[in-house]
Amino acid sequence: MPRRLVVVCVLGTACLLGAAGCGSDDGAGVRSAAIAGGSGKPAPTTSAGSGSGLAEADLGSQSSDRRLQAAAASYRQYVLGEASTLRVEAKKFTDAVRAGDLGAARLLYAPSRVSWERIEPVAGLVRELDGKLDARVDDFAGPDDPSFTGWHRLEYLLWVERTTSGGKPFADQLDADLATLEARLREVELTPKAVAVGASELVEEVHQSKITGEEDRYARTDLWDIAANISGSEAAVRVFVPALDTKAPILLATIQRQFVAVDRILQRYRTPSGGYEPYPALQVADKTRLRAQLAALSRNLAKLPAALGVG
Repeated sequence: MPRRLVVVCVLGTACLLGAAGCGSDDGAGVRSAAIAGGSGKPAPTTSAGSGSGLAEADLGSQSSDRRLQAAAASYRQYVLGEASTLRVEAKKFTDAVRAGDLGAARLLYAPSRVSWERIEPVAGLVRELDGKLDARVDDFAGPDDPSFTGWHRLEYLLWVERTTSGGKPFADQLDADLATLEARLREVELTPKAVAVGASELVEEVHQSKITGEEDRYARTDLWDIAANISGSEAAVRVFVPALDTKAPILLATIQRQFVAVDRILQRYRTPSGGYEPYPALQVADKTRLRAQLAALSRNLAKLPAALGVG
């Protein structure tokens, strides 16, 4: 019997293609302080990465409510499907890197991350892979640190060094790590509390850090990740609708209205190809409104575990 991990998954936005601009390093220090406990020192890559993992106390146990059991089981199947999709879509990106096609690799970078963002909290709890796949340069001695791998090492190569030369080892490693991640996620067992807490944590992460543009600071494709995170939280709430209709209908209606408000802002930055405009296109007024909406939404999502009786 394989060891079971009790974790959480969330869903996100499905996107096909998109282009990104190049720009300055917004929010470069935001994440490193949290990772290193404010010390300014790089944290070990085994604990670095997405930054959206849950604490042990957040995981809880299985509920006796069959509606909540069904929701958790449905999420587990979704995670497995997304892990498979992630491996396939990421290979399109890594194939372009290996082929030396800089333009194609840049176009495929953001789409290659969509399924990761959909299941970021559960994937991030596979600690030894989280840092290898999704850590930013802040977590290392510098961009040439051999421990700096994954999407953001390739992002640095493609946008800062403006080349695919030297990218093959990182592309190969990304493929291998995602294959391992897919296998590890077959051990996952979700709990209702984990899904509910994860919905809140994901929005809070966007509100606290991703809104600054710190995630994809070279490619400037942050709006792809933000939209996927928000959509993921929304989908997590959606599986609880049958239970919340009975247990907390007013809270449910409020959360749904707040998701609509956030989605309305993000939709202004959608492109005809199905992606999102580069992060610098986000207007200051929209960023301010988005922060306020995210803060309110996060506060209400934090009430979900108690409302569901799993708090």
